Amino acid sequence: MVDRHLVRYQQLIQEQLSSLILRELDVEPGILVTISKVIVSGDLQVADVKITVFPTDKQGTVLQKLRKTYKEYEYYLADILSRGRSPELRFEIDSEALEAYEVEKLLDEL
Repeated sequence: MVDRHLVRYQQLIQEQLSSLILRELDVEPGILVTISKVIVSGDLQVADVKITVFPTDKQGTVLQKLRKTYKEYEYYLADILSRGRSPELRFEIDSEALEAYEVEKLLDEL
């Protein structure tokens, strides 16, 4: 059974990080960065943050910027979450969302 509190905690982290990235991440115009999923460990120590980036050829650049500034995001979340500290953030590309996009693109071509 899924813990409702954990699910809500993941949603809160996703919402807060999304708005923070929208405001603070320095990317070129025309690049779309979204957080598709946040998976927090059972002990609340680690959060795997799955992102999608379009156009896809900018994924490496965006991921590098996020990994460079992740501590700032952790401090921000610690204030919002009122836990004293936030989980360790680990950013990675959401390959599932990317695969779904590719399938959809192929279907549109038919």
